[in-house]
Amino acid sequence: MDASSTVWIIAVVALIVGTLIGYLLGRSGGNDNRQLELIEQLDETQRELAEYKEKVTTHFEETADLVSSLTDSYKAVHLHLAKSSVELCSSDVATRTLEEAAQPRLTAEPEEAVVADATASETSEESNGSMEAPLDYAPKKPDEEGTLSETFGLKEGEKEGEETPADPADFAEKKEDNKTEETTKSA
Repeated sequence: MDASSTVWIIAVVALIVGTLIGYLLGRSGGNDNRQLELIEQLDETQRELAEYKEKVTTHFEETADLVSSLTDSYKAVHLHLAKSSVELCSSDVATRTLEEAAQPRLTAEPEEAVVADATASETSEESNGSMEAPLDYAPKKPDEEGTLSETFGLKEGEKEGEETPADPADFAEKKEDNKTEETTKSA
């Protein structure tokens, strides 16, 4: 082989290697652009999330302030009504109302507050003596039979030993049997 063909072979191999290196570098550069786009999207999403969290925090802070002012307004109205009841109502009612309003109440869940109010009203009714024991039966009129009576729910004319048919067809057959018996007895 002569020198000129060796130069040509080296040139062709260098060209192929250069093309291959250029292709690989160009391809990885496209990934860098895609990675930059994803990083920008991630940064934007994190910024939006931070803004949303800030809005939620602001919303709940404002809601808490409004509820607090509503509670203060409720207390003011309650105090006004209590003072007015002192001026306008008898002294016993006014004194008791003011004493209840003056006692600090624990902050409780609504269900717990209802239970506490119900317990307090039951206690006050028991102290007044107006509380009755709960009934474990349905009240009835004096001339009626109770639900535990053996004849409760039976129609007039039915006897305890007779069966009441559940099917209307059985009832019709029973009537026919009764008519047959009556005609044979009368004959």
